[in-house]
Parts: sequence; structure tokens; C-alpha cells
Amino acid sequence: MNDINYHYHTGGSKVKLTDWKIGIMTLLLATTVACGNNTSTSEKGTENTATEQPSPTASDSPVTEAKIEVDETKAAELIAQFNNQVPATTVTISVAITELLHELGIEPAGVPTTKSKLPEAFDSLPRIGSSHQPDLEQIAKLTPSVILGPSSIKDSLDKSFKPANLPTAYLPADSLEELKLSTVVLGRVYGKEDKANEVLLKLIEQENTAIKLAEGKDAPSVMLLFGSAESLMFMNEDTFVGSLAKKLGATNVLSDVLKMKETYIPLDMESIVTANPDVILLVAHGDPSAVTKKLEEDVKKNGAWEKLDAFKNGKLIALDYNLYGIASLVNAPKAYQDLASILYN
Repeated sequence: MNDINYHYHTGGSKVKLTDWKIGIMTLLLATTVACGNNTSTSEKGTENTATEQPSPTASDSPVTEAKIEVDETKAAELIAQFNNQVPATTVTISVAITELLHELGIEPAGVPTTKSKLPEAFDSLPRIGSSHQPDLEQIAKLTPSVILGPSSIKDSLDKSFKPANLPTAYLPADSLEELKLSTVVLGRVYGKEDKANEVLLKLIEQENTAIKLAEGKDAPSVMLLFGSAESLMFMNEDTFVGSLAKKLGATNVLSDVLKMKETYIPLDMESIVTANPDVILLVAHGDPSAVTKKLEEDVKKNGAWEKLDAFKNGKLIALDYNLYGIASLVNAPKAYQDLASILYN
């Protein structure tokens, strides 16, 4: 462990120690995308036109004014799940979606059972089990009009909910761009368009502030890892931390160098050597020092240590799981600031 400086990041400070679905079109908010109190979209098949803000690199132009660009076809597909009805009773099995409901001022009847922090305003609400083990009996007691779950594990959840004839709707919630789209969709479905716009405008302003930290600087190549000491996976830009890094101008070697399209890929040493990233970012379950130590041992055993710039330059960074472990619209501004300091300091 003396050959490298590891840094465990907790919300921006440094202390020495060293599921994966398709991405969605970038959402940038500018004007109200109204569809009235009806959940159907009269604009279906059209797009709100706006200037898309590019991801920054060392030579990129300054950040422009925040605007919106919504994939109307995708939004209409998601809204159609609600059958033109505003749900009278909502429960959610997703932490990320729970946060979105709170941000929009929508109180669900039940929320997931989780060790992750949920909005304090929902502390007294019934817990309905985890996304991987929903409590069907408790859910049925709440007689939900809809159960909101993440699109990434739709097939798994349907195995529980369909036989029980429980109504469901699935929203994308893996990357920040997916959370933005889901915020727009929930705003339309529940008649909270103005609040959704307000939330996203504020987020984009904070996002732009973080992006400015990268202006005029060399954008690094990054490798993103997720898992435990027993099992690590590569992650692409369709994950939460991946979408943040991309917006900050970093190049994800999984897509750019290795040309892999899957969101999660099992780690292998040959790919690490081939990609040779400037920075390796690790989102680890449990003790991050144990995971980094195991990765270091594997790299040395494989003889790849001297070939990897990230290891030679002490650029294996263990990220704070509380900040990056679960996609979060609420945590995004702080995560942006923290990640910008890691990539460009």
C-alpha cells in the first residue's frame, strides 16, 4: 500500500488511505413543458427545441444559458403507463424516485425499506420492502393506484407484481439525465409541471457552476469501477457517476477506448491495461480501503502496475458511497462539486 496514495472522498474532503440500462437524451430545462392537468401529451412525437449544452473539455466554449431539451417520444411512452390518470395513491420501491416525489411535493402512501437516507418528511410512512424484495402484503394493504419502480429492474419486479395484479409504472433512474427525464414525466402526470421546472432549473444552474470548474483544463480519461472486494464491474456513462463525469468533460475509457456499449462489464486486468486511464474512480460497497487494497494486489500480481498511469500517479480514488452509490437528484450538486475537484485539481 506504500506504492500509491489512495484518497477516500467524503463530500469534497480528502483523507489518505487509500443495475445498467441505456442512456437518455440530455435534458436541459428552459421553459414550462405543459400538458395541462391531463397526463396525455398533445406534443407527442415532437421535441422542444433548444440549444444543447456541450460537455466541456480543455478548449470548450463557456457554459451557455440553461435550456431544456426533452425527448417527447420517450416522455410520452413513460406517461402512457399511467393511462391518462393522476394516481390517487402512490407507492414507490425506488430510493431515487422517492426523492423525486419529495422534490415535487408529492407524498406517497409507502416508500422503500432501505438503509439509504430518505426525505425526513417521509419518516412516518409505511415501508414496503426493498426493490429486490418487495413486501407484497404490505403493498396490497395500501391499495396503490400505481407502484413506481426503476426501469432498470422492471423484468425482475414484474415477476412479483404481475401475478399479484398490482398496478405498476417504471421510470428511468440510473443516470442524472434519466432522473431529469423522470422529473419531467412525474411533473406532467401529477400536475406539477411548474414545480418540476423549478427543480430542474435550479439543478442546471448548479450543474453549470460545476462545469465552469473544468473550463480551460485538460479533460482526463477515467475508468469507473463499482462493487466489492469480491466482485468489481466497469461502469459507463449511463450510470450516476458516469453521467456526472461525462458532463464535466471526462472521457470514459469503457466506451471511448474499449468500445463497449454495456452499462456494466465484469472487470478484467487486460482491459485495464489496454485502456490505461488517467484516473480510476471506485464506488465501493462496504470498506473502500479493503476494495482498493484487493485491486492493488490483483494489479501487482498481474504485472500491470508499471503499465498503468493511474496507479503510478496515485489516481485511484475511492468515492463516497453515500454521495455516489445511488442515483440522486438531491445529491447531484454536491457530487458535481466533489467530482470536479477530483478530476481537475
